[in-house]
Amino acid sequence: MGLTTIALHVEPQARERIDAHLAMPLAIAEAHAAHVTALVFSTTATQVDAVAGEAEPSDGDHAAQEDAVAEQVRHACEARGVRLELRGRSSFAYGVGQNFADQMRVSDVGIMSFASGAQLGRRFVASGGVFSSGRPLLLVPENWGVRAHPSRIIVAWDATPAAVRAVHGALPFVKRANTVTIVSVTDDKEFRPGQSGVELAHLLARHGANASFRPVQRGRGGVTRAILDVAREADADMMVMGAVRHAPLHNLVFGSATMDVLDHGPTLPTLLAA
Repeated sequence: MGLTTIALHVEPQARERIDAHLAMPLAIAEAHAAHVTALVFSTTATQVDAVAGEAEPSDGDHAAQEDAVAEQVRHACEARGVRLELRGRSSFAYGVGQNFADQMRVSDVGIMSFASGAQLGRRFVASGGVFSSGRPLLLVPENWGVRAHPSRIIVAWDATPAAVRAVHGALPFVKRANTVTIVSVTDDKEFRPGQSGVELAHLLARHGANASFRPVQRGRGGVTRAILDVAREADADMMVMGAVRHAPLHNLVFGSATMDVLDHGPTLPTLLAA
Protein backbone atom coordinates (compact mmCIF):
# COMPACT_ATOMS: atom_id res chain seq x y z
CA MET A 1 0.00 0.00 0.00
CA GLY A 2 1.52 3.28 -1.10
CA LEU A 3 0.65 6.77 -2.21
CA THR A 4 -0.07 7.13 -5.90
CA THR A 5 -2.15 10.33 -5.95
CA ILE A 6 -2.06 13.43 -3.74
CA ALA A 7 -4.73 16.12 -3.73
CA LEU A 8 -3.00 19.37 -2.81
CA HIS A 9 -4.76 22.64 -2.03
CA VAL A 10 -2.67 25.73 -2.69
CA GLU A 11 -3.85 29.09 -1.38
CA PRO A 12 -2.76 31.74 -3.92
CA GLN A 13 -2.82 34.77 -1.63
CA ALA A 14 0.77 34.70 -0.42
CA ARG A 15 3.07 34.04 -3.39
CA GLU A 16 6.22 34.69 -1.37
CA ARG A 17 5.32 31.71 0.88
CA ILE A 18 4.30 29.25 -1.84
CA ASP A 19 7.70 27.54 -2.03
CA ALA A 20 7.66 26.95 1.74
CA HIS A 21 4.10 25.60 1.52
CA LEU A 22 5.15 23.20 -1.23
CA ALA A 23 8.29 21.92 0.51
CA MET A 24 6.81 19.01 2.45
CA PRO A 25 4.05 18.01 -0.02
CA LEU A 26 6.55 17.75 -2.86
CA ALA A 27 9.03 15.84 -0.67
CA ILE A 28 6.26 13.33 0.03
CA ALA A 29 5.28 13.15 -3.64
CA GLU A 30 8.90 12.64 -4.65
CA ALA A 31 9.46 9.88 -2.06
CA HIS A 32 6.41 7.94 -3.25
CA ALA A 33 6.68 8.80 -6.96
CA ALA A 34 3.13 10.07 -6.57
CA HIS A 35 1.02 12.11 -8.97
CA VAL A 36 -0.05 15.51 -7.58
CA THR A 37 -3.37 17.12 -8.42
CA ALA A 38 -2.99 20.71 -7.24
CA LEU A 39 -6.12 22.76 -6.72
CA VAL A 40 -5.13 26.41 -6.84
CA PHE A 41 -8.00 28.61 -5.71
CA SER A 42 -8.61 31.28 -3.13
CA THR A 43 -10.65 30.43 -0.05
CA THR A 44 -11.73 34.03 0.44
CA ALA A 45 -12.93 36.83 -1.78
CA THR A 46 -11.20 39.49 0.33
CA GLN A 47 -7.48 39.92 0.16
CA VAL A 48 -5.19 41.35 2.85
CA ASP A 49 -5.02 44.68 1.03
CA ALA A 50 -8.79 44.99 1.17
CA VAL A 51 -8.76 44.34 4.90
CA ALA A 52 -6.16 47.09 5.24
CA GLY A 53 -8.60 49.55 3.67
CA GLU A 54 -7.55 49.38 0.02
CA ALA A 55 -9.81 48.44 -2.85
CA GLU A 56 -10.86 44.82 -2.98
CA PRO A 57 -9.35 42.97 -5.96
CA SER A 58 -11.65 42.21 -8.85
CA ASP A 59 -12.45 38.71 -10.12
CA GLY A 60 -9.91 39.33 -12.86
CA ASP A 61 -7.23 40.12 -10.28
CA HIS A 62 -8.06 36.92 -8.40
CA ALA A 63 -7.82 34.90 -11.62
CA ALA A 64 -4.49 36.48 -12.54
CA GLN A 65 -3.10 35.74 -9.09
CA GLU A 66 -4.28 32.13 -9.24
CA ASP A 67 -2.70 31.73 -12.70
CA ALA A 68 0.60 33.14 -11.47
CA VAL A 69 0.66 30.83 -8.44
CA ALA A 70 -0.32 27.84 -10.60
CA GLU A 71 2.70 28.55 -12.79
CA GLN A 72 4.87 28.75 -9.67
CA VAL A 73 3.57 25.34 -8.60
CA ARG A 74 4.28 23.95 -12.07
CA HIS A 75 7.89 25.12 -11.98
CA ALA A 76 8.42 23.70 -8.47
CA CYS A 77 7.09 20.28 -9.52
CA GLU A 78 9.14 20.22 -12.70
CA ALA A 79 12.28 21.02 -10.70
CA ARG A 80 11.68 17.95 -8.49
CA GLY A 81 10.43 15.65 -11.23
CA VAL A 82 6.95 15.41 -9.70
CA ARG A 83 4.04 14.63 -12.01
CA LEU A 84 1.45 17.38 -11.79
CA GLU A 85 -2.09 18.17 -12.85
CA LEU A 86 -3.31 21.71 -12.15
CA ARG A 87 -6.93 22.54 -11.43
CA GLY A 88 -8.81 25.58 -10.27
CA ARG A 89 -12.07 25.65 -8.40
CA SER A 90 -14.22 23.26 -10.43
CA SER A 91 -17.64 24.68 -9.58
CA PHE A 92 -18.90 27.75 -7.80
CA ALA A 93 -22.20 25.95 -7.18
CA TYR A 94 -20.56 24.17 -4.24
CA GLY A 95 -18.55 25.43 -1.30
CA VAL A 96 -14.76 25.51 -1.35
CA GLY A 97 -14.61 22.64 1.13
CA GLN A 98 -16.66 20.38 -1.10
CA ASN A 99 -14.46 21.16 -4.11
CA PHE A 100 -11.40 19.92 -2.28
CA ALA A 101 -13.24 16.96 -0.72
CA ASP A 102 -14.43 15.92 -4.18
CA GLN A 103 -10.84 15.73 -5.42
CA MET A 104 -9.69 13.93 -2.27
CA ARG A 105 -12.25 11.16 -2.88
CA VAL A 106 -10.27 10.09 -5.94
CA SER A 107 -6.87 10.53 -4.27
CA ASP A 108 -4.94 8.64 -1.61
CA VAL A 109 -4.43 11.64 0.66
CA GLY A 110 -5.09 15.36 0.77
CA ILE A 111 -2.51 17.92 1.86
CA MET A 112 -2.89 21.61 2.68
CA SER A 113 -1.16 24.31 4.70
CA PHE A 114 -3.00 25.41 7.82
CA ALA A 115 -2.24 27.92 10.54
CA SER A 116 -3.56 29.15 13.85
CA GLY A 117 -6.44 31.55 13.30
CA ALA A 118 -7.00 30.38 9.72
CA GLN A 119 -9.75 32.39 8.04
CA LEU A 120 -13.17 30.83 7.63
CA GLY A 121 -12.77 29.74 4.01
CA ARG A 122 -9.66 27.72 4.73
CA ARG A 123 -11.38 26.12 7.71
CA PHE A 124 -14.19 25.08 5.36
CA VAL A 125 -11.61 23.48 3.07
CA ALA A 126 -9.99 21.58 5.96
CA SER A 127 -13.31 20.49 7.47
CA GLY A 128 -14.64 19.39 4.09
CA GLY A 129 -11.48 17.41 3.42
CA VAL A 130 -11.57 15.67 6.80
CA PHE A 131 -15.28 15.00 7.24
CA SER A 132 -16.66 14.74 3.68
CA SER A 133 -13.99 13.01 1.59
CA GLY A 134 -13.53 9.60 3.24
CA ARG A 135 -9.78 10.08 2.85
CA PRO A 136 -7.07 11.29 5.27
CA LEU A 137 -6.00 14.93 5.22
CA LEU A 138 -2.50 16.07 6.18
CA LEU A 139 -2.49 19.58 7.65
CA VAL A 140 0.97 21.17 7.48
CA PRO A 141 1.82 24.24 9.60
CA GLU A 142 2.32 27.24 7.33
CA ASN A 143 5.80 27.94 8.67
CA TRP A 144 6.97 24.30 8.53
CA GLY A 145 9.00 24.51 5.32
CA VAL A 146 10.71 21.13 5.87
CA ARG A 147 11.78 19.53 2.59
CA ALA A 148 11.79 15.93 3.84
CA HIS A 149 9.48 12.97 4.21
CA PRO A 150 8.29 12.43 7.82
CA SER A 151 10.60 10.09 9.70
CA ARG A 152 9.43 10.24 13.35
CA ILE A 153 5.69 9.70 13.68
CA ILE A 154 3.40 9.98 16.69
CA VAL A 155 0.09 8.10 16.57
CA ALA A 156 -2.62 9.41 18.91
CA TRP A 157 -4.49 6.18 19.68
CA ASP A 158 -7.87 6.03 21.42
CA ALA A 159 -9.21 2.93 19.64
CA THR A 160 -12.08 4.83 18.00
CA PRO A 161 -13.12 4.01 14.41
CA ALA A 162 -11.70 7.39 13.37
CA ALA A 163 -8.32 6.53 14.91
CA VAL A 164 -8.35 3.17 13.12
CA ARG A 165 -9.02 4.87 9.79
CA ALA A 166 -6.29 7.44 10.47
CA VAL A 167 -3.73 4.73 11.21
CA HIS A 168 -4.53 2.78 8.08
CA GLY A 169 -4.57 5.95 6.00
CA ALA A 170 -1.12 6.74 7.38
CA LEU A 171 0.42 3.36 6.55
CA PRO A 172 2.38 4.68 3.53
CA PHE A 173 4.06 7.17 5.89
CA VAL A 174 4.42 4.69 8.75
CA LYS A 175 6.26 2.16 6.59
CA ARG A 176 8.91 4.74 5.66
CA ALA A 177 9.35 6.23 9.12
CA ASN A 178 12.39 5.57 11.29
CA THR A 179 10.27 5.45 14.45
CA VAL A 180 6.54 5.26 15.21
CA THR A 181 5.36 5.98 18.75
CA ILE A 182 1.78 5.06 19.64
CA VAL A 183 0.47 7.26 22.45
CA SER A 184 -2.66 6.53 24.49
CA VAL A 185 -3.99 8.75 27.25
CA THR A 186 -4.94 5.94 29.59
CA ASP A 187 -6.93 7.90 32.16
CA ASP A 188 -9.20 9.53 29.57
CA LYS A 189 -11.16 6.49 28.35
CA GLU A 190 -11.49 2.89 29.42
CA PHE A 191 -9.76 0.51 27.03
CA ARG A 192 -10.52 -3.13 26.52
CA PRO A 193 -7.52 -5.46 26.01
CA GLY A 194 -8.36 -5.96 22.32
CA GLN A 195 -8.04 -2.22 21.76
CA SER A 196 -4.61 -1.92 23.30
CA GLY A 197 -1.96 0.27 21.74
CA VAL A 198 0.45 -2.62 22.33
CA GLU A 199 -1.52 -4.71 19.85
CA LEU A 200 -1.48 -1.82 17.40
CA ALA A 201 2.31 -1.67 17.73
CA HIS A 202 2.44 -5.36 16.83
CA LEU A 203 0.26 -4.73 13.77
CA LEU A 204 2.43 -1.87 12.55
CA ALA A 205 5.56 -3.95 13.15
CA ARG A 206 4.12 -6.57 10.82
CA HIS A 207 3.81 -3.80 8.25
CA GLY A 208 7.53 -3.15 8.68
CA ALA A 209 7.37 -0.23 11.11
CA ASN A 210 9.69 0.34 14.05
CA ALA A 211 6.73 0.84 16.39
CA SER A 212 6.46 1.21 20.17
CA PHE A 213 3.65 1.95 22.60
CA ARG A 214 3.68 4.65 25.26
CA PRO A 215 0.79 5.16 27.71
CA VAL A 216 0.54 8.62 29.28
CA GLN A 217 -1.66 10.39 31.82
CA ARG A 218 -4.03 13.16 30.80
CA GLY A 219 -2.74 15.66 33.36
CA ARG A 220 -4.01 19.18 33.81
CA GLY A 221 -3.19 20.21 30.26
CA GLY A 222 -5.68 17.82 28.69
CA VAL A 223 -5.39 15.08 26.07
CA THR A 224 -3.90 17.18 23.28
CA ARG A 225 -1.20 18.64 25.52
CA ALA A 226 -0.24 15.21 26.87
CA ILE A 227 0.21 13.85 23.34
CA LEU A 228 2.11 16.91 22.12
CA ASP A 229 4.48 16.63 25.09
CA VAL A 230 5.44 13.15 23.87
CA ALA A 231 5.76 14.47 20.32
CA ARG A 232 8.23 17.10 21.49
CA GLU A 233 10.25 14.55 23.44
CA ALA A 234 10.42 12.31 20.39
CA ASP A 235 11.25 15.26 18.10
CA ALA A 236 8.33 14.05 15.95
CA ASP A 237 7.79 15.47 12.50
CA MET A 238 4.27 14.08 11.96
CA MET A 239 1.24 13.19 14.08
CA VAL A 240 -1.61 10.83 13.15
CA MET A 241 -5.01 11.10 14.83
CA GLY A 242 -8.68 10.36 14.30
CA ALA A 243 -11.04 13.31 13.80
CA VAL A 244 -14.38 13.31 15.60
CA ARG A 245 -17.07 15.96 15.33
CA HIS A 246 -18.69 16.46 18.75
CA ALA A 247 -21.64 18.57 19.79
CA PRO A 248 -20.64 22.11 20.90
CA LEU A 249 -21.57 21.40 24.53
CA HIS A 250 -19.28 18.33 24.56
CA ASN A 251 -16.42 20.44 23.21
CA LEU A 252 -17.04 23.08 25.86
CA VAL A 253 -17.14 20.65 28.78
CA PHE A 254 -14.71 17.91 27.76
CA GLY A 255 -12.63 19.54 25.07
CA SER A 256 -11.80 18.06 21.67
CA ALA A 257 -8.42 17.19 20.18
CA THR A 258 -9.89 17.67 16.69
CA MET A 259 -11.11 21.17 17.48
CA ASP A 260 -7.78 21.99 19.13
CA VAL A 261 -6.09 21.35 15.78
CA LEU A 262 -8.69 23.21 13.71
CA ASP A 263 -8.95 26.13 16.15
CA HIS A 264 -5.28 26.62 16.99
CA GLY A 265 -3.59 25.05 13.99
CA PRO A 266 -1.24 22.04 14.09
CA THR A 267 2.12 22.44 15.78
CA LEU A 268 3.55 19.73 13.51
CA PRO A 269 2.19 18.09 10.33
CA THR A 270 -0.96 16.27 11.43
CA LEU A 271 -2.82 13.61 9.48
CA LEU A 272 -6.53 13.52 10.31
CA ALA A 273 -9.18 10.99 9.27
CA ALA A 274 -12.82 10.83 10.31
